[in-house]
Amino acid sequence: MSKDKIINRIETLDLLRGYFLLVIILNHLYFYPSGYEYITGKSLLFASTAEGFFLISGIVLGIVRGAKLRDRPLAVATKLLLKRAWQLYITFAILVIFFTLIGWLVMENPGIKPGIFLPAGEIWTMVWQTLTLQYIYGWADYLRLYAIFIFFTPLALWLLRKQLWYAVAIASVAVWSLFPTPPPPSGWLLQPLSWQLLFFCGLIVGFHWSDATRWWLNLTDKTRRLTIGIIVPFTALTLVLSALLAFGGGIPGIGEWLSSTYDETRYIFDKDRLPPTRLFLFAIWFATFFWLFSRFDRPINKWLGWILKPFGRNSLYVYTIHAFVIFFASLVLPRSELWWYNFIVSTAVIGVIYLAVRHRFLMKIIPR
Repeated sequence: MSKDKIINRIETLDLLRGYFLLVIILNHLYFYPSGYEYITGKSLLFASTAEGFFLISGIVLGIVRGAKLRDRPLAVATKLLLKRAWQLYITFAILVIFFTLIGWLVMENPGIKPGIFLPAGEIWTMVWQTLTLQYIYGWADYLRLYAIFIFFTPLALWLLRKQLWYAVAIASVAVWSLFPTPPPPSGWLLQPLSWQLLFFCGLIVGFHWSDATRWWLNLTDKTRRLTIGIIVPFTALTLVLSALLAFGGGIPGIGEWLSSTYDETRYIFDKDRLPPTRLFLFAIWFATFFWLFSRFDRPINKWLGWILKPFGRNSLYVYTIHAFVIFFASLVLPRSELWWYNFIVSTAVIGVIYLAVRHRFLMKIIPR
């Protein structure tokens, strides 16, 4: 297996993570209809790009802090990881407190994000609940999850270095199983229990990236074609079905049935709990998208690499910047049903974030 092939696969991860992040930004902004809903699904499908964002983050961390530092003392990786976890925790806390204080000043604004701490003005209670991860607000809640997961990553790397990857997997599944069923109304607070499964599975894959890539490339052409020939049509079929259930309410004759079926089946694809049905569907969809981005990496890189690569390589920076842009854009810009207006607003938001990346705005302060 050539080194170039492994490098190309890593570049594929950058492109794919950049795409996932674009979809997350557009769905958080939620200025629809805009035309972008045909590539975002408005976060209503039975699996989302957010799961892929976390899985790739685990894979990349497994590569750069696991595999690449395997021959160095674990203390080196541990120091870097704990520093990173602390940075993300502080960034999360500052953003939550900042957005809450601003929100209290504009409580009557129709664009304010729901879920703000009440009663307004109870600042020290709000600060305490933020610092203890009992309260989240704004558009940077993923930083909380990353801070928690990265804090425990040194222990996972210690087990991986001892070739105990299955211990990491078993522990991760055990923690995932602690999420209550059915999910409570405040299930988003318990997301660390479920979403860590994506991150640490990614960490395992990233740590063994070379072996996994070598295993795939050593399969016969027939086996690889058969595998791709199964997962790609399955992805297409389930994507169409998921979209029909989510958006087909207006179809004459079957619209009412589609809507009721969607409502009745959403619980088995709950985004907070991540039940097996959603995880299975996501795994197939992710494998298909990874293959597509790997297979067509040259045209994707040629036409979209200018934005996908910088977004993918600076993902947490982009994610943090997007929290500011979307929060204030929602307060300032009125909502509309005009698709062209929503398209302009959505495109402008992406443009502002892209310019922040290109000109490295506050990049020395905001975690990358």
